[in-house]
Amino acid sequence: METAKVGKAITYLRKKAGYTQKELADRIGVSDKAVSKWERGLGLPDTSIIGKIAILLDTDTDSLLAGDLIHHNSGWMGLLILGENPQGIGIDTVIYDKPIIYFLLSYFLLMGIREIWIICGDDDRSFAEREFQDGASLGMRLFYSRKVPDGVYESRHSNVMIVAGMSFIYGVDQTRFFQKAMIDREKITVLSLPKKKTGSPARIYYDSDKKIVASEDGEKLNTQYDYYQIPILFCPSEIVSKLKLDETQGISFEHIQEEIYTVILDRGFVEIPINTWNDVMDASLFVKTVQKACGMQIYCIEEIAWRRGLISHEEFYKLGLARRKTPYGEYILDMAKSGETFFDFV
Repeated sequence: METAKVGKAITYLRKKAGYTQKELADRIGVSDKAVSKWERGLGLPDTSIIGKIAILLDTDTDSLLAGDLIHHNSGWMGLLILGENPQGIGIDTVIYDKPIIYFLLSYFLLMGIREIWIICGDDDRSFAEREFQDGASLGMRLFYSRKVPDGVYESRHSNVMIVAGMSFIYGVDQTRFFQKAMIDREKITVLSLPKKKTGSPARIYYDSDKKIVASEDGEKLNTQYDYYQIPILFCPSEIVSKLKLDETQGISFEHIQEEIYTVILDRGFVEIPINTWNDVMDASLFVKTVQKACGMQIYCIEEIAWRRGLISHEEFYKLGLARRKTPYGEYILDMAKSGETFFDFV
């Protein structure tokens, strides 16, 4: 790679994003002299921080390191589709110690997707706006609508990550599996979860290329486990208008003629669809058990934003101060005071 080309790309993207060298340096955790050195072509960022830089500059690591000014655009937006729950469960419903919306928005932030449309009813919108406003405090750009906006993604974004409904998902290396689903931008890719056979008609089948197929073609590939699609999908933006998006039943492809592929999560991943109050209790118990055992907050959205470089260390500390004297706020303050720099996203 050519350091001069990479430097020019960083300069161009930094200015496009509206950062000074110092502002970018503060979010990455380096000195402004280091940023200046990169931009002058006198060195390259360390591999441990290149992913954070790419997210901040709204690009991908391959394009950044190639110094390709033409294609420097990550091109991803998020679509969170929520419906009314007949049991009164909403995004303000608390899963152990934080509202469900924290988990749902974290899925996008883990992938560096900062522009997110939330499709929801008035009550959910009011809560989200009270909690996050326009998302700026966490480095996000949040928009709200009662229905999927026609063509809003097509002018600026080539790809969409869709989360339909409320599901709690947890597992080792979750970010890596999501990234695998985003690699081929021309494909429609869903995430699937292996579970012990139950005989449910909701299971899916796939061939050796991980393309979803009819049951008679894929049965031979599924032996010990059934495979179930979870309601997260990655696709080109022009496909969205063809999807039947149902927040309670997941995502239907009945109008799609294109091939659909899947990325299979490892055994041991947990997905709990939050449809009933029993689901809320199950997810809460799981979160409580994990957090008590490991001593960390899972899906602390403020920590994710900080570790991803979307907010500065000072901004992260202020978010902790706003919740001081609560276990959640004290956790954030402890993280901020420790100055830790390793990456543990969930």
